[in-house]
Amino acid sequence: MDDLTQQLRTAVASSPPTRIDVDRLIADDRQRRRRARVLAGTGVAAAVAAAVVTPVLLAGPGADPAGLTLPPAAAGSSSADTSLCPVAKPQPSGPPAPQQSYDTVRDRPTERPDAGVARLTLVLRPALAAVVPAGLTVGGTIPGCDLVQFTYEKSHWYYYAHARLLRDGEADNVTVRLVPTSTDEPEGCDAAPAPGACTSSRLPDGGTVATGTATPGDEGFEQRWAKVRRADGTTVTVTTDNHITGGETGETPTVRFGPPPVLTVAQLTAIATTPGLTLYP
Repeated sequence: MDDLTQQLRTAVASSPPTRIDVDRLIADDRQRRRRARVLAGTGVAAAVAAAVVTPVLLAGPGADPAGLTLPPAAAGSSSADTSLCPVAKPQPSGPPAPQQSYDTVRDRPTERPDAGVARLTLVLRPALAAVVPAGLTVGGTIPGCDLVQFTYEKSHWYYYAHARLLRDGEADNVTVRLVPTSTDEPEGCDAAPAPGACTSSRLPDGGTVATGTATPGDEGFEQRWAKVRRADGTTVTVTTDNHITGGETGETPTVRFGPPPVLTVAQLTAIATTPGLTLYP
């Protein structure tokens, strides 16, 4: 009789009557311990332990492995790759950032963020391919990932994607951002992401679009944007610029500006008004 058996019997002897079958309980415990020893001997226990401490690779903030593959609807498309890159979510060194709170014109989306990452990425890749001129390479900016892919920013409730348009050693930056429209969000040029020449108009569905170009200073920097406030409660902003940062790792980055961005305001508007780029599918 081992120590655990003695402890169980002593506890039962000094307690009120019970309906628990002590002998059955002891036998089950012995069986569990024998099974644990077998698992340890075959290396299964070590594999389980490794799985516990290994960081999960995620396509978005969700932990569902299904989030690593885009929906099969894109399987026959030549303009969109159907795979998502796994993205390691680093553990924060301090307390997590609080979620920002603001009123929105519509109840916030209930879609799981990892599902949203996959759905929106499936829409963005062909939308970019449709407007980028031939001869340019569209690349992503997520480390270890060559493709453009959305990321979910939890603390501010939005999705964003960065792309690099490469041409003859130069590169343009393209950023696409989707947020729930706030109740105090200004419309038209009052909501422009940067000062400069701006025009605005109303869309057929009742939404608005503001477009413009900014060339602050004389350093050669140029930014173009299209900001769409959808009637469904989504605000989509697409920007491009010619800002280039270089330098070797560990050195102070060098900043310069390339030729004017390739994508026109009209092309940015075409991306921003793509029907599937919405938080309310």
